[in-house]
Amino acid sequence: MAVYNGLEIFNAPECGTAVALGFFDGVHLGHRAVISSASQAQLPCVVLTFSENPLRTLGRECPPTLTDNSRKIELLTAAGADDVIFADFARIKDMTPEEFVKKILHDRLNAQKVFCGFNYRFGSGGAGDTEALKELCAAFGIGVTVCEPVALGDEQISSSMIRRLIADGEIARANAMLGYRYGISGVVSGGNHIGSELGFPTINIPMAVDMITPRRGVYASMITVGGKSYRGATNIGVHPTVGANDSPLCESFLIDFPGGDLYGSFAVCELCDFIREEQRFSSFDKLTAQIKKDCDRIKTILS
Repeated sequence: MAVYNGLEIFNAPECGTAVALGFFDGVHLGHRAVISSASQAQLPCVVLTFSENPLRTLGRECPPTLTDNSRKIELLTAAGADDVIFADFARIKDMTPEEFVKKILHDRLNAQKVFCGFNYRFGSGGAGDTEALKELCAAFGIGVTVCEPVALGDEQISSSMIRRLIADGEIARANAMLGYRYGISGVVSGGNHIGSELGFPTINIPMAVDMITPRRGVYASMITVGGKSYRGATNIGVHPTVGANDSPLCESFLIDFPGGDLYGSFAVCELCDFIREEQRFSSFDKLTAQIKKDCDRIKTILS
């Protein structure tokens, strides 16, 4: 699998391509239906996406993201992508729908088949919809498959729905829509070491400012670091008992960790279930007692 940071450096194969179109934030089950369909077209599967939300390029308010680009690449690959192109939205945003189909899909990507979601828009100002895409592509002999929405129960899966669920602490339902556990990743950084003093040494993973912030509170989690996974009690919040921080932190106690220095290691904290809201305790003794209860509950949940 190859990743291209720009359309101009991609050389389309002579046999043509099956192109999946979309921003694909989160690469949830609905997105994977699109990419999976493209991967079964018996052509190289090319995902055409963007490195940042097009709304930001347009100067509009932009929602927080569910995945950074490195995680997006992993998920797109797992979904069946052979190549991923991060196009420069600024260079194509003013194209008419006709120009986009001819210059990008036909001339640059040699698309033989195109796949997209039911609400896909393209061209300057989002002038083109799926019906326009079918009509314009037909002129070049390009087949278009529009994938229907995917639902979980009676709720349609979408990135915006998943963001709301994560913000509300409904992490188990968000994970079901994603098809994997939502995670926070980064290099383990130093903290105030108060956890160690309480008998619960923790690791801190910085939270990116442009990523969705889960509801403040304690979560059952799985922490992968140093090639091994551990059950975790993760607090997302400002730690009001030990001195509130200016912005939320992701701090985890690794229940099964035998001990050792993890500073500087890359870690992934996957949130599994919401346990309780963050709260301020009147003493460290009461905080310690609650952490013990949290860990017992988490052991049961993740057993």
